[in-house]
Parts: sequence; structure tokens; C-alpha cells
Amino acid sequence: MSPAATLGTVLLAYLPAAISPGPNFILIAHTAAAGTRRAALAVALGVVAAGGLLAVVAVFGLGTVLAHHPWLATALRVVCGAYLAWLGLRLWLTARTPESAPPEARGNAFRRGVVSNLTNPKAAAFFGSVLTATLPPTEPTAVKAAAVALIVAASAAWHLGVALLFSSPATQRWYARAKPALNRVVGTILAVLGVTLALTP
Repeated sequence: MSPAATLGTVLLAYLPAAISPGPNFILIAHTAAAGTRRAALAVALGVVAAGGLLAVVAVFGLGTVLAHHPWLATALRVVCGAYLAWLGLRLWLTARTPESAPPEARGNAFRRGVVSNLTNPKAAAFFGSVLTATLPPTEPTAVKAAAVALIVAASAAWHLGVALLFSSPATQRWYARAKPALNRVVGTILAVLGVTLALTP
């Protein structure tokens, strides 16, 4: 298969995983609607950065460390699941709290984006199996590097677009009216995802 065809296959495999709703989408959309555009963009950039890291790990074979140390993979899964569940619980507890606190610092928002993607079961499934299947280890280093760059570019286009869309004034006004119910729905989804991740072997 030519390098162009290989990269096309990687992109076609990645796009459905990126745009299908999941923890990253929920976190970015919620941050954008409830907070500021700057915070939402910081979260989105954190998601993109973590995706790039996961792509490098998968493409260049560093993921074999987890394969040789199952206890480490289990510990990471439990910690990541607990974090998602905590985010969900916090949303439930603050569902009716007025948005009077100052906007979240960009560094903290970026870190939340990083953690969200690193704990994302969809990301683990894609980078752990789909990507390695569509990009064989025999591919040249240049093709692997191009595949990582392509994934980062596609991720940035999608996640930054979500942040911009949901941080529009119209969306924020709608969110202000629907905040209690939406926070509980989003909190429930995150909590269920976190518990499922932590308990699923």
C-alpha cells in the first residue's frame, strides 16, 4: 500500500472515533456553554495534546510496556475511571450552583482536557487496536510521523470547532436556562462511564 493510501486509511479510521460523542465531546461542550471560550479552547487543546501523545505511543510501539505489565494497565484504568466518576459527581452536586466563580485558569482547563482524553475508553480502543491495525509496524518512520501529524490536525480541527460552536452567546444563553437538568444528565453520563471503565477488565 502506498504511503498516501496508508495515511488515508488512518484518517478514515480516526474520524468516526473523533466525532462520535463521548467524554471529550461532553467536557468541551459543557465547558464552552457553562464557562468561557478561552477555557473551552484550553480543554480542547488538552484533548488534542493527549491524543497526539497516545498516537505516538501507539505508532512507535511504546504501548508494549502496558502489555508486559498488566497490573499497570489495571491501575491506570481504575484511576482514570475514578476521575471521570468524580467529575460526574461534582457536576451533580453543583447543578444548581450559580455560575459566579471566576473562569477556570487556562492551565487547569488544559489539564482537564489532557486527563479526559487519557481516560477516554474510545481513545484507548482506537489507539490500542484500530490504529495499530491500520498502520503496521513495518511502515517507514516518516509515514508513522505523518500519521501522528494527521491525527493531531484532524483532532484539532474537530475539538476546537466544538469549543467555538458551543461557546457562542446563543448557546450560552440556552445553557443558562437549562443548566440544572443538563448538569445532572452530563454528570450521570460521566459517572457511568467512569464506573464502567474502572470495573471493566
